[in-house]
Amino acid sequence: MATSIHDHRLLQLTVDAEGRTIRLRTTDPHASEPRVAEVVFQGVEGYTFRGDALGTILFAIEPVDAFSLYREHAVEMQRVYAEGGGHAPWARGDADAEAFFVGGEIRGYVVSSSIGLSGAVWARSLSVTDS
Repeated sequence: MATSIHDHRLLQLTVDAEGRTIRLRTTDPHASEPRVAEVVFQGVEGYTFRGDALGTILFAIEPVDAFSLYREHAVEMQRVYAEGGGHAPWARGDADAEAFFVGGEIRGYVVSSSIGLSGAVWARSLSVTDS
């Protein structure tokens, strides 16, 4: 990820379920000229967000081991899956998740913020571009 989104304000969050993408449009309030960046997660297999997107100031997006990230969110994801199938079947239990992630094609990404929205995304790739 060449472009840093540290201290960027979140302008827009879009989830395209059919296209399996999540897009974050951000702006750098400290830049001398207006600078907008677009973060795109592609091949999304799951995600969970907490907090309000309104007023979010991003801290970082960090790639991490997909299964370890699942373990951090497992209780909540398993509960949601059990209540209504709100996540993919791999989220129903540790053995399912471990088997799903064994090929290494899916990466985990931690979305952290100084204020507002934070969460986790499981996707095949991540790109960040300036415009």
